Amino acid sequence: MDLDPATHSHHQPGRPPLSEARIRTPLPSGPRLEKSLSLPGIESLKNELQSNIPRTLSTSNRGRYNAVHALLLFWQDDDDTAVVQGAVKELADVLDKYYHYTFEIQTIPSSSDGCKSSWRWLSRRLNEFAEDRDQRDVLKIVYYAGHTYLDGNREMVLASSRDGGKASVIRWNGIQQILEEACSDTLILMDAAYYPSSRMIRQKGVLELIAASVSEEHVAALGRCAFTRAMVEQLRTRATRSNPLSAVELHSILLATYPKLIHDRNPERETVTSFPAPLHAMNSGNSRLPSIFLSPVYQNSPLRNSFLYENSPQLHLSIKLHDDNVDIDSWNEWLRLMPDGIKDIKVDGPFRTSFR
Repeated sequence: MDLDPATHSHHQPGRPPLSEARIRTPLPSGPRLEKSLSLPGIESLKNELQSNIPRTLSTSNRGRYNAVHALLLFWQDDDDTAVVQGAVKELADVLDKYYHYTFEIQTIPSSSDGCKSSWRWLSRRLNEFAEDRDQRDVLKIVYYAGHTYLDGNREMVLASSRDGGKASVIRWNGIQQILEEACSDTLILMDAAYYPSSRMIRQKGVLELIAASVSEEHVAALGRCAFTRAMVEQLRTRATRSNPLSAVELHSILLATYPKLIHDRNPERETVTSFPAPLHAMNSGNSRLPSIFLSPVYQNSPLRNSFLYENSPQLHLSIKLHDDNVDIDSWNEWLRLMPDGIKDIKVDGPFRTSFR
């Protein structure tokens, strides 16, 4: 009698035979991440971001800048040397004691004082200042206290005196070009009239200007260096606050302060119906960059990897990129503008997702 081989099988209903189960493999439950090296510059982006993160996060009160350098300029033979020197000293004290900025005070020599050319002297000095640590995490401030006017060619000039006949002059356009070509964000503070006779151009970063007025009328209305003293007062007040002072906000505060300054100077006038206004101008090679921030710079804190030592909340973001060249400078700018409250960042990748 022949026996049916199926009677010897102990196969359980609903379960595939053992031989069939062995050849089956589970399907992937999600996208598979593969290392992608096809995007130009992607490895450089990862390495540069990861190396810049500790430096960006190393300050206890983190801002956009790890260092700020200021160059304070006024004429050696200014008409009101004592008044100007006093105002410059007040500004230097605030930048030093409240903001911990490094600064230099330089007097511009007149062409008649043994200097062949005031323009050459200032050009050399500004070139040196612009080239020193010309990088995106360093802010440069150029301050000028003096006179300005338009020459016969309708070009703005810096002048040592209100008397054009005896004044030493420096054409501004060439000086401005030095600052336009810098890489560091640059703030020009001008206790003088600024005549926008030429267009400001900037390829990288931000070039911003705050001037006392657009004409010399502010001197008669406010007095010499009232612009500087009002600015010093605002800087001193804001230094102790947690939020930084932007150049745009500083301009708006000065604009609101001018009527009071004029009234204090002329108390017999019951109302002030007209007054000069400070000027603000901003130009940037990247339209997404905000106004320059002014905040105290503190000593760097020790660099460490908080992912290894702290049980802090973490947030993971996945960013999908276009298959195009990577603009590393734009990514670094984005990193520098990260919000407060971030302790550390870890960059993983690059990966390319694919479904199989």
